[in-house]
Amino acid sequence: MGETMDLEAYRSHFEAVPGYLDFARYGPPSLDVVHNARTAMSRVMSGENDVEELREYERSALASVARLTGRDGPDQAVFASSTSAGLFQLAFGLSGAGKSEILVSPFEYPSNYYAWVRAAERGGPRVTWLPCKEARVTPELVADAITENTVALAVSAVDFRSGYRADLAGLREVLGDRLLLVDAIQGFGVVDMDWSQSDATVVGGQKWLRSSWGTGFVSLSGRALDRLGDSLTGPTGAADWTNFDETVHPSLATAGRFSMTNADLVAVARLAAGLDLVAGLTPQGIDHAVQRVVGLLFDVIEHHGGSPLIPLSREERSGIVSFSLPPHSAEDVGRALGSRGVIATVRADHVRLSPHATTPEDIVGRVDDALGSLNLVAH
Repeated sequence: MGETMDLEAYRSHFEAVPGYLDFARYGPPSLDVVHNARTAMSRVMSGENDVEELREYERSALASVARLTGRDGPDQAVFASSTSAGLFQLAFGLSGAGKSEILVSPFEYPSNYYAWVRAAERGGPRVTWLPCKEARVTPELVADAITENTVALAVSAVDFRSGYRADLAGLREVLGDRLLLVDAIQGFGVVDMDWSQSDATVVGGQKWLRSSWGTGFVSLSGRALDRLGDSLTGPTGAADWTNFDETVHPSLATAGRFSMTNADLVAVARLAAGLDLVAGLTPQGIDHAVQRVVGLLFDVIEHHGGSPLIPLSREERSGIVSFSLPPHSAEDVGRALGSRGVIATVRADHVRLSPHATTPEDIVGRVDDALGSLNLVAH
């Protein structure tokens, strides 16, 4: 895309989804994503299967990833079909078994602890659980937990439950030369964060990038490339792999060594479009638009006596607004929202709202009406 745009121009790239406040679960794709998918599939369907032509999407997407994550170039990024797939690549590539350890919060989304536990079971660094009382991984907490055996911290940029936005710069400072491995699926494309602070930024594109399922990437620092091995390297992650000489070739020195097979180029085409739109409005522009609606939602929830899942300062907020409304159950709150056409995530003890830059502010009125109706019934 290349050029920046204003919010109105950005919104024109999407079809409106009235009442949709569930982007933390799935982000309905943009018109650009659908166009790229159709174009790529049409070439395949018609027999115009020029792989090199389709790989222009690959080159474009990797260049965008490098720019948006603060890397030196596209050779520091590789495609992943999901956040989970990218995290497993990191976990099995992490060197330093034996007495080494990786710090992980027990409040992480399962993708960000299954990978480390599975790798530990097979000789990787043991998992040391941070003594968290809530889903808030702070620099102070990590500093107290670090030992001489600590080689890395695995953390979410944004907590999937509460929306807590991690202090990546602060975590980077206390970790020193240790690896900062970031599950960024709930942050990338919705909050303005300095991703260059991380040694690995792992993203699935079906949420805030709005590129649908099967899209994602891993962006790696030079330090990560120096320390991560090649336990899950496939033929496409090796040098000269198409020289079919019945030998296992050396793994690439770049992020490409985390490739196990050829990328799905139709998925890559979708990812390229999603990344272009983030660059078009800019991460700062998206963050600003989202925080406007997030602030209004928090105000309405407070007005009706609701409580956030955990208290968050404005600097700690992201695109997620999770709350309860005593004495009403989360199921009742979700039902009231649904009757007003508001689509949200309803969990056992809270409701999660998650707007995007395309969310109109008037949706806050629907939430206000829904919560107000519950309080009327209660009185």
